[in-house]
Amino acid sequence: MNGPGTGDRGSSSDTVGGTARLMFYSLLAISLMALDYRGQYVERIRAVASHLVEPMFWAVDLPFSTAERIASSWRDRTETGNRISELELEVTRARARLGRLADLESENAQLRRLLETARRTDQQFIAAELASVDLDPFAHRILVRRGRGDGIRPGMPVIDSTGVLGQVDQVLFGMSQVILISDPDHALPVQVLPSGERTIAYGSGSLDRLRLTDLPMNAQVDPGDLVVTSGIGGRFPPGLPVARIGSIQRQPGQAFATALAAPLSAMDRNRFVLILKTAAPAAEDAPAPTEAETDPSSATDSPTTEDAAAPATQGDIESRTPDEDEES
Repeated sequence: MNGPGTGDRGSSSDTVGGTARLMFYSLLAISLMALDYRGQYVERIRAVASHLVEPMFWAVDLPFSTAERIASSWRDRTETGNRISELELEVTRARARLGRLADLESENAQLRRLLETARRTDQQFIAAELASVDLDPFAHRILVRRGRGDGIRPGMPVIDSTGVLGQVDQVLFGMSQVILISDPDHALPVQVLPSGERTIAYGSGSLDRLRLTDLPMNAQVDPGDLVVTSGIGGRFPPGLPVARIGSIQRQPGQAFATALAAPLSAMDRNRFVLILKTAAPAAEDAPAPTEAETDPSSATDSPTTEDAAAPATQGDIESRTPDEDEES
């Protein structure tokens, strides 16, 4: 059992021991600080510790940085793909607008040429838009958006801004079929300038070639000569440009020379055409013959229109007798 004063001595010794330790640690700290100030030992230790800890830092940070890079790359790829899709859509729209503008420009230029052609000709015309093209390679026909309701009749000539295209073949109420001059079944009376030779231009089945097979062997026809309508037949007015002579063949022993001509009209590139209102009436629309025309006896007994309209000559007046004058 401790006596009185024993606790006081123990607490005093603890206080002294604590003070001694404090002074020791303070002197140690001051010494270390002085040594570090002079020799930079702490910095060296810190550098070595940093080198030792750095691999552990990278090992810990590697999964997180890798995941962040993958996520960022995925986001960039998604944004880039969306941007590429938007740009492709814009390019497609721009090309569509550009194609539409080019189409409108071409259509406008063709309409201007048709307008100039209409101004140059003294014929009445009807403008028509192309509706469809016959896909049969042996039947060169097109369909236009004009018909009987617009005053279209079979046989009317069809032209474009550069030359003769064909003629109306069949007529519906709102549509008409046009046979092109290149059709093998089409024949067009033409004249070659400047020689003036008249012949027939036949379709060859090719859009870029017509056949002139009835030329005399001595015809003055040369490559480059202009072929125009002759007006014979009454359907096509004379002077419409048709083609240009390309080549001439004069085979020995043949009765006629053969020429190939290139059509001037753009038969495969037209969107609008002009239909001339100058076609001759069809045979079924011709008036029926009168009784005088069908009866030969009545035709010989009655005077013709020219005889009735012809004035009397002086010999006829002098040959009259006084009795005839009195009777008259």
